[in-house]
Amino acid sequence: MTDFYTRLLALLPALAGLGVIIALVAVMVFMRGQARRVRALGALYREVDALEHDLKECRVRLERAHASMNVAPGVPAAGEADARTAVDAALRELLEHRLWLRDQAADAGQRELDAALAALNRARATLGQQLAVLDSAQRALETAVRERIEDLAQR
Repeated sequence: MTDFYTRLLALLPALAGLGVIIALVAVMVFMRGQARRVRALGALYREVDALEHDLKECRVRLERAHASMNVAPGVPAAGEADARTAVDAALRELLEHRLWLRDQAADAGQRELDAALAALNRARATLGQQLAVLDSAQRALETAVRERIEDLAQR
């Protein structure tokens, strides 16, 4: 029996060491998950801010484009009200996302955070494409107006 206890006592430091290693690995895994969560939350806040900036920029560009197409002062250009309504709706939806972040993000799972970030990235990519189309249309409109003015000046 004493031989059994002697062997057991000899194994205790190794078992204690193994327990410490397991605990350290568990702490590292937990900290890694927390770091991923913190990065995801930071990215979400940055993307929301960037999308808001993009939407406001879109509104400014649309106003500029509609001003170029304005036929008479005080009369809205075709599609101006629809464009303003769409941008305002997107900004309201963005506000809902901000409220979700404020109220729910702390309790959200990593999958929810990743899905929200992916949705914001898709929205920004789509808006970026639409802004590029708007820029192209604005340049074409400005060129057409300039050519028309030059044509009228030559007459």
